[in-house]
Amino acid sequence: MLVVGITGGIGSGKGLAAEFFRSRGAVVMDADAIAREVMQPGSPVLDDLARSFGQEILRADGGLDRRRLSQAVFGQPGAVERLNSLTHPPIMAEIKRRLDDLRREGKTAVVCVVAPLLLEAGGRDTVDRVLVIAAEEEERVRRVMARDGLSEEEVRQRMAAQMPPGEQRRGADWVVDTTPGRSAARRRLEAIWQELST
Repeated sequence: MLVVGITGGIGSGKGLAAEFFRSRGAVVMDADAIAREVMQPGSPVLDDLARSFGQEILRADGGLDRRRLSQAVFGQPGAVERLNSLTHPPIMAEIKRRLDDLRREGKTAVVCVVAPLLLEAGGRDTVDRVLVIAAEEEERVRRVMARDGLSEEEVRQRMAAQMPPGEQRRGADWVVDTTPGRSAARRRLEAIWQELST
């Protein structure tokens, strides 16, 4: 079983890559979806977050208010590091558990782990190859503002909290730039899939 980590900054186009590989038969694990699962109401992770960042990050039903958490974290000195120290270990542990399950089953050839902070979370050893999805900064800002309804300042705060693109590229086996558009990106992804399949 080959495990490919798909990473890249916010707005780079990781969803496009995930969709492409899923259409080719790969199993896709989404670290953001796993994060939501490990931060369910009553979970130790959510309790730790509320203790660290305040009860105001919780909704009335006890769930996580992601917007309020973002407001409590981004732009605050040391807060991103504190957040990551509380969330990265349980998320990576769950990803490893699921990969171990798939290996035991022995039915999966390629697994893609889509994780925006794969390299920051120390996940390089969890995957066999790393695919970095990239795009020009202004294009990423435009995409995220349109997708998430965030202000330019909010988007740039999130970008500043992530590993710089140049550093991500140094840890990559492949880089796909999605700035030229979806068709060009898919052609590059197809070439990578052919390489994975041989």
